[in-house]
Amino acid sequence: MGAGPLDAKVPPMSTVCDARPPRIWPVDRLTAGFFILIGTTTALNFGRVEGAPLFLAMNAAVLATLGLLVFATPRLSDRGAALWRLLHGCIATPLVFTQTGFVVKGVRGDEFAAGLERLDRALFFGVNPLEALERVSTPILTEFMQWAYTSYLLLPPAVVILLALKASPYQVGRSCFALVGVMYLSYFWYFLIPASGPNLHNNLGPLKSVAGSYPYPLLPHLYTFTSDLPGVWLAREMRAWMFDVEATKQDCFPSGHTAVAVVGWILARRLGRSYGRWFAFFAAGITVSTVYLRYHYVVDVIAGVGLAWFAAGPFLKLHDRWYGEGAARAAAR
Repeated sequence: MGAGPLDAKVPPMSTVCDARPPRIWPVDRLTAGFFILIGTTTALNFGRVEGAPLFLAMNAAVLATLGLLVFATPRLSDRGAALWRLLHGCIATPLVFTQTGFVVKGVRGDEFAAGLERLDRALFFGVNPLEALERVSTPILTEFMQWAYTSYLLLPPAVVILLALKASPYQVGRSCFALVGVMYLSYFWYFLIPASGPNLHNNLGPLKSVAGSYPYPLLPHLYTFTSDLPGVWLAREMRAWMFDVEATKQDCFPSGHTAVAVVGWILARRLGRSYGRWFAFFAAGITVSTVYLRYHYVVDVIAGVGLAWFAAGPFLKLHDRWYGEGAARAAAR
């Protein structure tokens, strides 16, 4: 049986091209393309996107720093160039998440929450899976799940540190392409299918007021719950903090938490099976907790896993093509 995307070996740089990496790395092209796209969309809808001036300034800063990095690349070692790109991605990608939410809120006029709930019921033969999960909920389990969900904040930095310490420059660039790529792709899907989560649309209502952050009527009859999932320690406080941090709410489909966690696991596994085992534990906890805690629909998680497979597999063919073309041009000079 042939190896699948999870077991794909990253080829050594010498098999791609004997020359040094190109000045413009594939992840540079990907980042520039995404920021130009969202910046243009924001500019064209300037009066409809809240915070547009700040976001456009941020987009310009990201593109300017990327230009400086490309300019400096010939003066850097391969490892230095790779690590600076890893750092640039760490800063730029989370910044644009909020902008994406405000663009969706200002430009789109749809809400797919009810449709996703119907898909969940269809998958489970008429049973609502989130209502069914409530039967096994306990305060201790809820506390664990909330910590598992919150561990997502540490998973991408952990992947970045692992790549910086253990990966070759070529592997760093290729992995960075997959990691930022899965985020950009998920942001694109938020625009195509804007949807807020079950934690808003239920008979108990959202945790806090969504006035100003959610522009549509709530759907209180979408779910019927008997409990708001109390924990035993800090679960409620963490949930409230994350609710406040997320300035916009239509970022359900696909589950970005799931997609990024699974890509992180794949990248760690490619560097070593022992790393993969550790990351698998956290990725599984993050994935299950998104549904248990009512942040996501089951179809969101399925879509997130599919997106992760694409970003860490077929999507990397684009990286390899761009890398080969750029390295060949650099070698011809």
